[in-house]
Amino acid sequence: MIGDWVYINGEFCPHNEAKVSVFDRSFVYGDGVFEGLQAVNGGVFKLKEHIDRLYRSAHYLGFEIPIGKTAMIDAVLETARRNGLRDGYLRPIVSRGVGAIGVRHTEKLGPGNIVIVAQHEKVEDRSHLFAKGERAHVSSHRRIPPDCLDARAKTCNYINNIMAFLEARHAGCDTAIMLDMQGYVAEGYGSNVFSVRDGTVETPPTGNILEGITRATVIELCGEMGIPTRERPMTVYDLVTADEVFESASMAELVPIVDVGGRSVGSGEVGPMVGRLHAALRERMSSLRDSAPIFNN
Repeated sequence: MIGDWVYINGEFCPHNEAKVSVFDRSFVYGDGVFEGLQAVNGGVFKLKEHIDRLYRSAHYLGFEIPIGKTAMIDAVLETARRNGLRDGYLRPIVSRGVGAIGVRHTEKLGPGNIVIVAQHEKVEDRSHLFAKGERAHVSSHRRIPPDCLDARAKTCNYINNIMAFLEARHAGCDTAIMLDMQGYVAEGYGSNVFSVRDGTVETPPTGNILEGITRATVIELCGEMGIPTRERPMTVYDLVTADEVFESASMAELVPIVDVGGRSVGSGEVGPMVGRLHAALRERMSSLRDSAPIFNN
């Protein structure tokens, strides 16, 4: 359920009245950056890490966010408070600016818009995915390579991810696995990918993937729990012959994948490792150890 209040450039307005210019570059060209934040138990998980990545993405694209990081963090938390958000999703979006249409006018743009929206969601709403797992389609749409656009920048241009998702749904699957230009596993359409083999958790290396914050948390948890991890190049072969496969993302958390390209993974059932790691992740989130508190009490 969409939150009642939306932050736009320092002010709050009802969600059904929220608007920005049709000349905003994020609308015209997808020329902007965003983050996906999860609120759990009255706290925003890994808020600083997400905001740091937001500013790195904008710097990489060559524009400055009009407010500082502290002000952005305050705006995110105030948006959550205004919406009474204890569990759900927050999305800060920043565009390059507003101005005349045409790439040639880029240097003449006015300040970028800052928009923060909230959405009420609970982990229980996704419990069916954790219980039965997902079927993954290996997409024909490749991850954009770093010599075209660095995957570490989280931009509003999500067309190849959307096309991968739509192709997966057309194939009757729940999610998509995207490969890089060399045929190695990159990531999901909106997630990072892990496999489990002989008790070791494996994941593709950085370079062709978004450096997911939930991905980093999974690796951290594995270290604390004594679970061996390895980052290495992986092909579809490594997924379909693994004991388990799962994906990670801020709102999705950890979701088991039981079928890849029509071939069952392991027993074809949800395995024990993803359940163990997901329980540890939920405990970390609920404890507020790595979260910024939304409410003062």
